[in-house]
Amino acid sequence: MQHSTVTRKGQTTIPGKIRKALRINPGDTLEYVVEGDHATIRVHPGARSLKGVLASKKGKGMSFAQIREAAASAARNREGIR
Repeated sequence: MQHSTVTRKGQTTIPGKIRKALRINPGDTLEYVVEGDHATIRVHPGARSLKGVLASKKGKGMSFAQIREAAASAARNREGIR
């Protein structure tokens, strides 16, 4: 069991072992669910689920119009349309 103290401003420090176990990083958003006298805390999946999504360098150096056309072409190819 881990403990932390709440400041006058309602702030607390999440113990290092808890941050490590939950993989909480600076900038993460936490969700709190209160059930009676207990609270569940979890890292909001929204930010994590997007991590790396835009990391591709395939379109680097292309204009938005070129990227849009490449995407449309790829969609046509998947559907068997030329």
